[in-house]
Amino acid sequence: MAATLFTETALAAEATPSTDTSKPETPNSKPETSVPDPKDPHSWLWLSKLTDFSDADYRKAVDAVFADYELRLDRKLVPGVKRHVGLKVMTAVEGLSTPPGLVRAVIGALEARGFQAADIFIVDQSERKLHTAGFLPLQANEGEGVFDGVQVLALERGRYYSLKWSYDSNAPAPDAAEQANDRERFDWKINPTDRQSLLPVPLLLDVDFWINLPVGMEFGDIGPASALINATLWSCSNTLRFFTNPQIGAKAVGEIATVPEFSRGWVLSLLSLEHFQCAGGPLFNSEYTDSTPLLLASPNPVMLDRLLWEQLNAARKNRGLPALDRPAYLDYASLPETHLGDDDPKHVYVVKLP
Repeated sequence: MAATLFTETALAAEATPSTDTSKPETPNSKPETSVPDPKDPHSWLWLSKLTDFSDADYRKAVDAVFADYELRLDRKLVPGVKRHVGLKVMTAVEGLSTPPGLVRAVIGALEARGFQAADIFIVDQSERKLHTAGFLPLQANEGEGVFDGVQVLALERGRYYSLKWSYDSNAPAPDAAEQANDRERFDWKINPTDRQSLLPVPLLLDVDFWINLPVGMEFGDIGPASALINATLWSCSNTLRFFTNPQIGAKAVGEIATVPEFSRGWVLSLLSLEHFQCAGGPLFNSEYTDSTPLLLASPNPVMLDRLLWEQLNAARKNRGLPALDRPAYLDYASLPETHLGDDDPKHVYVVKLP
């Protein structure tokens, strides 16, 4: 498919894709500074149209994204030395979670590339919410179950955290007592301090790579929640404290996302717009939920969150609601030293897939 520079809101631009499947031409040896580097994964954004959100619909879209990703970036999404891959789903908001059809499609595409079901795992924070979203069976034992043949890990049980891997902040934890009760209920073998937010060890150390599968919604003080927040705050312990203070939360998002062991394996985020919520967060509210038949994918979570912010504001405008301010975490995450990418449209190639 032909790649074009991102010169307008990508969600509003749905021109018919070209049938050209060759790699894009490389810019001249001395390009303008505004021309994105085609060798940089963060320079790429894929848009794939959906029709009915069925399993087959998602599988077609995911196959197209993976194939084009591998072609343009010359990186195969295949087993490596560790022979494991993680899928970070989003179930933090009951009623609005990663579509199971998308997860099944990603699993199928990975299996087609040589992974076995035992090599793949799904991970998220809350055991109860994983149950509610349909990723854990009702009778799962000790925070583990199987979805579509793949192991599901509930981080809150503590066994996938380590005191050696944490993010330190002096922001007070308003739910410290509740957290202590949960650690006792799940019989944690470690006892973190109130300053520590523990990082998800399976995504840091156990995988060849991992894929982020967020949803998009307005989430109160911190602003829109999608790719960056799902990958960071909703994969770590003791993070409620970051949602109530946008500036402290923005700093935490940016710093957790750039932990080398964490970011090194994070190859891609796929955001389905099957359901997204433009207002009423942090609780689910169907009155403010919309749907657009589109799958977005990029190694650049900053650009995905920028697009989600614009999509939410378009939906809010249709309802006569005021626009959301630009979320502060975008500024932190887009700093050059983070190496996460940025949300400058001039720095991104867009590939529109059929």
